[in-house]
Amino acid sequence: MYRILLPLLAFLQSFPALAAMGDEGGVASAPVETVSTIYIIIFGVIFVGMIVGFFVYLYWTDGEKKPEDK
Repeated sequence: MYRILLPLLAFLQSFPALAAMGDEGGVASAPVETVSTIYIIIFGVIFVGMIVGFFVYLYWTDGEKKPEDK
């Protein structure tokens, strides 16, 4: 059974590679749209800020949940 399935699986996996090659044959494609650097910086600041804020929140709430000594 495996002798049939393994070559079939390898054959089916080759289709995405063939589709990626396309019919262009070396023809230059259209330029890719780019994003302004300021948007990347804004995203980075917000992303890192939210991660830091999450850990600060965890630190603050961790102190409140500890049981008190009796």
